[in-house]
Amino acid sequence: MESVIQIRDLSKSYGEKQILNGLSFDIKKGSIFGLLGPNGAGKTTTLRMLSCLLAPTSGEIQILGYKVGPDNEQIRRRIGAVTESPGVYDKLSIMDNLEFFAACYELSANVRDQRIEFLLKYFELWEKRDQLAGRLSKGQKQKVAIIRALLPDPDILLLDEATANLDPVSIRNLKDLLLQYAKEGKTIIYCSHTLTEIDELCTEFAIIKGKLLTLTTPDEFRYQWSTFNLVLNVAGEHDKVADLLGSLPLVQNFERRADKFHLKVDDPAHSTQVLLKQLVEANVPVVYLEQASNSLEDAYMSMLQGGTPA
Repeated sequence: MESVIQIRDLSKSYGEKQILNGLSFDIKKGSIFGLLGPNGAGKTTTLRMLSCLLAPTSGEIQILGYKVGPDNEQIRRRIGAVTESPGVYDKLSIMDNLEFFAACYELSANVRDQRIEFLLKYFELWEKRDQLAGRLSKGQKQKVAIIRALLPDPDILLLDEATANLDPVSIRNLKDLLLQYAKEGKTIIYCSHTLTEIDELCTEFAIIKGKLLTLTTPDEFRYQWSTFNLVLNVAGEHDKVADLLGSLPLVQNFERRADKFHLKVDDPAHSTQVLLKQLVEANVPVVYLEQASNSLEDAYMSMLQGGTPA
C-alpha cells in the first residue's frame, strides 16, 4: 500500500521547551492509523502540524505529495479535522454552521445539501438542524464538529479524541462510518486515549512521547508487551505441574492463579501444540490450553511501566 503521509525528522519547540524531537513514520492509504501517548506527549501538536495549523520547527511533512508549509492551501482542501474542542459558532444554527463551512470548502449547492442531510440524519441531528448551536449538549456539539470535518468527503481525516462526550450509539455509528471510509481508500489518523477504540479500529498505530517509541499493529504490540500469552487449566496436581513448567525451556515465565497457570512462551500460535504434547506425555491432567485474551490496555501499561518486551 502506498504511503499518503510521510513524516521525516519532525521537531517542534516553543522557545526552550521541546515538544517533539525527530519524529519519523509513514501512514498508508486506506488505513486507520492510531496515535497514542501519555498527556503532553505531542499528539495534538502533531495533528495540528498535519492540519497545517502549526509550522514545524524542523523536519518535513508530506501529505498526498504536498509539503506542509509551501503547499498548505492544497493540503487543506484534501483534509478534514476534528480538534480537541468542537469550535462551532454558538449564535448560528446547526444548519447555518454547516452551510458556512460548506461554502468555505466551495461545495456546490447540490453536493452541500446532499452531504448535510445525509450526515445530520446519520448522526440523528436532522430534526434539530434549525436549533442554535449554543443550546446543544456537549455531545451534540461534538457531532456537529464531526459532520463539519466530513462535509467535503476528505481524502485525509484527522481525529483528536473524536468520541469525547458521545453516547455509545453515536460512537458505534462513527466507528462504522470510519471503517467504511477506510474501505473506500480514505486515510484516517485517530488520536485517542481509549485503547479499546484503537484495538477495534486501527490497522497500525504509533506511540509517541516527544519522539517515536514504537510503530506497530495491535496484535504485534499485544504479543510483544503482554506479560503472559497462554492459559493452562489443569484438574489437579498443581505443585507437580508447577515443577514441570519450571523445567520446560519452552516456558519463559509462568504464574499460578487458583487452578490455572498463566504462561509466557515464544510464538504462542506455534508453541501451544508443542507444549500440549509435552504436558500430555508427562501425564498432566490438562483441561485446556489456550491463548490468553490480553487487552491492548494491559500491554500498553506494561510498556509505560518499564516492562520488558518479548
